[in-house]
Amino acid sequence: MSASDPTLTDSVDPVTSVKHILIGTAGHIDHGKTRLVGRLTGVDTDRLPEEKARGISIDLGFAHWEADGFQFGLIDVPGHEKFVKNMVAGATGVNVALLVIAADDGVMPQTREHLEIMDLLGIGTGVVAITKTDLVEPDFVELVEAEIEETVAGTFLEGAPLVPVSSETGEGIETLKETLLEAARGVKLPESEPVFRMPVDRAISLPGHGTIVTGSVISGQVSAGDTLELWPEGREVRVRSVQNHGADSDDAGVRQRTAINLAGVKYDEVARGVELATAGLMQPTRRLLVDLKLLSSSPLQLKDRMELNLHIGTREVPARVMLKGRQLKPGEQGYAELRLAEDIVAAHAQRFILRRVSPALTVAGGRVLDPWLPVGKRIRDLQLAGAALDQDDERARLSGLVSTLDDIPETPLAALWRAGVGSRRYEELVDELTDDGTIVRVGSGDRPIPIHAERLGALAGTVMKTIREELEKRQPRRTLPRATVASACREILRPALLEAVLTHLVSSGELVTTGSNLGPADAQVQLTKAQRAARDTLLEKVQAAALTPPTFKELCESLGQSRDQLQALLSLCVEEGLVVAVSDELHFDPAAIEQGRSICVDVFADEGEVTMSQLREAWGISRKFAVPLCEYYDAVEITVRQGDVRVSGPKLMTALG
Repeated sequence: MSASDPTLTDSVDPVTSVKHILIGTAGHIDHGKTRLVGRLTGVDTDRLPEEKARGISIDLGFAHWEADGFQFGLIDVPGHEKFVKNMVAGATGVNVALLVIAADDGVMPQTREHLEIMDLLGIGTGVVAITKTDLVEPDFVELVEAEIEETVAGTFLEGAPLVPVSSETGEGIETLKETLLEAARGVKLPESEPVFRMPVDRAISLPGHGTIVTGSVISGQVSAGDTLELWPEGREVRVRSVQNHGADSDDAGVRQRTAINLAGVKYDEVARGVELATAGLMQPTRRLLVDLKLLSSSPLQLKDRMELNLHIGTREVPARVMLKGRQLKPGEQGYAELRLAEDIVAAHAQRFILRRVSPALTVAGGRVLDPWLPVGKRIRDLQLAGAALDQDDERARLSGLVSTLDDIPETPLAALWRAGVGSRRYEELVDELTDDGTIVRVGSGDRPIPIHAERLGALAGTVMKTIREELEKRQPRRTLPRATVASACREILRPALLEAVLTHLVSSGELVTTGSNLGPADAQVQLTKAQRAARDTLLEKVQAAALTPPTFKELCESLGQSRDQLQALLSLCVEEGLVVAVSDELHFDPAAIEQGRSICVDVFADEGEVTMSQLREAWGISRKFAVPLCEYYDAVEITVRQGDVRVSGPKLMTALG
């Protein structure tokens, strides 16, 4: 299982070399988390009047301290069961957990749920503080330690330090600080990515400042003057100023508790759950491919299409779990699709949890594998798609993504969000995979789309089959307009990928082009006796009319053909070079087109530039025919239009035929 989060950046301040670490408290209500944070930092994190009155933390409180080259941000999350969703919001971006257990109570229900949540969120490193030791005898503390060791067995806190403390007397506080510092020294700092992301957990308005949002930076860096966007709405805002841990700063980076003063939005227009991000680099989604684990303690089985609440970042949104007919028993893990009731933003490897709505309970959690599943497209094989992205190696994930999904990451940005491939590695990996034949670059333009070679073959076969089926419906024809092909394939491929596949098929010779039409190179047409007779009559009429051919409507009436029948015959005649489509309504005999060009040569020999009226008179036809004929000659460079006149084109002297 891939445990890395490639969207996170190195949390070392480039100027001061201070390492930024976020510590999140967790534990049962009234086990002394807030008072312990106060002892560690000197900050009272109960900030709401209701919290003061009730003596519990309802919302998120924040504090900080510095030691030995580290700047620690502490997030005091609520322990009350009703406010577990706030605990999840607070855990976003945390990399050291501080599990608080009161010596006089021991392990309690919210202790276990918070531990499970932290485990699901992949925090990875932590310390256990045993508080209120002044209220019990030393022998009882030892019993609590044994209970804790049994509780954390099999979790990320197995073997973690247990530190007895008393916020009342101060005993053990310095030991706890040193233990947290040691835990911070072991935190791995991921490779830097430039994309700024900060899930917002609070928005306020201050007189003279305006809107201020707070959160934990999970990726990138932000500075005063930057333009950002609030997602999932995509609303553009500007950064007026930045604060880190309560102090003014020029910028803010990953794993810092940050307050940002924004211009361009009112505070009551910013709700917890929105995400502040670098402009132009995110996109909303309602479908996630995920790696999901049902807790061993879950009282229910996870069934296909079950509705739960998704908690991701600081966002909470209803979600339907799609398991393709499967179900997960407690303790089991598997791949799933989450279909959301509202837009969110997410990235590969981002952690989340799922909670039952009523009665409220954490039941599952996991990691996002692909956040950009296209709307309206089914996943052909859930297990195959999940396994392709559930790998530690970046190269394997990129190869897996382009091999299993139709909607592939044609840009470094898409590769970052969808496969966790860092922007510094994207081009390098694409080159490697191209060189060994794993992928093929197809399409036109400066950035051809990389497609897995096997997937390209399958897509090309599907497109060719679709084109042949459409031709069969429209006989007699050898080709189809590109628009018709696009319409027929819209349920198979998105437009950019379809164009890339069509380009590949043309370059390989499997498809041929006739003007803007496409058709199989080996297409054969068998005309019925009636169709041959209609075609022959059509050609006779067009040839006899020379520069004044019958219109499409007139041909329908004289030949007794429906519009679709006549269109098929005309398209076949165009493909075979028997007529020239000057417009949708007018089709000329090739000899007449050459006759018109020859007359143009004579006209331009006498005049350097001519009007359409002069050409019309030279041809001896009305505007009805002259206007489309002039436009056709412009298109094929026989003439060049310059305002109200025309001059000779580069192909004036080239005979048509």
